Amino acid sequence: MKDCGLFVSMLEDGTQYDILQGNLYGYKGAVFENLVADILAKIGRKLYYFRKDSGLEVNLGDYNVGRSEQILTLPLYMAFFLRAL
Repeated sequence: MKDCGLFVSMLEDGTQYDILQGNLYGYKGAVFENLVADILAKIGRKLYYFRKDSGLEVNLGDYNVGRSEQILTLPLYMAFFLRAL
């Protein structure tokens, strides 16, 4: 989904209230992934789906701003800065 509100509205009854109260439970990853997709889509970036053959998830992590070789790490709230890259 390119809209977080629509995504959350599609979840089971009561989940919306839980999320607004800060109780993300098992939805944390999905909500944050959708949030970043929403930000990227709104600044004109193309969205791609990545799947590892192992089935393991790719973690964004709780990192600060940093760069290691060609990998730039930003906190989620800075995703809109990706427009400048």
